[in-house]
Amino acid sequence: MSNLKLENRFDKRSLNILVWIRNNPIAFAVDLISLLFIILWTYAAENKLVDVEQFKFQLGRSPYLENYAIIVSRTLPIGELLIALSLIFPNTRKAGLYASFFLMFLFTGYIYSMLHFSYYVPCSCGGILNDLSWEAHFVFNVVFTLLAAAGVMLFGKQERPS
Repeated sequence: MSNLKLENRFDKRSLNILVWIRNNPIAFAVDLISLLFIILWTYAAENKLVDVEQFKFQLGRSPYLENYAIIVSRTLPIGELLIALSLIFPNTRKAGLYASFFLMFLFTGYIYSMLHFSYYVPCSCGGILNDLSWEAHFVFNVVFTLLAAAGVMLFGKQERPS
């Protein structure tokens, strides 16, 4: 295939995508929010699973989770991966968005309580979130909690194919 044919084919696909986005902005927003959460949950789970012993140790240092460190260190990454998986498929996406909202709400509440009521603030996050201050991490979580809420609300406003 010549370069000109490839370029025309690419231009037509790009145009089709742009037309679809313009005609379906709510569906595009839901897809984009879902993609962001797929990346977030996969990245978070991978970081926990790469060094599950360190994750369990850090959870054990938390004044709120010390008694649950073993169970949380084993179930949380699996739950995050299941949520990411549910966001991939259209027929489970709504449940994935609700689960994302619920988990982000829990994480945000946990960080808030650690910042305001805990005598000790351990770090059990991995990757780039590990480099954030607790205050910045709180803001990150609030933003993603609001994104999940927007995804849930927008999901219900999508036009259904007839």
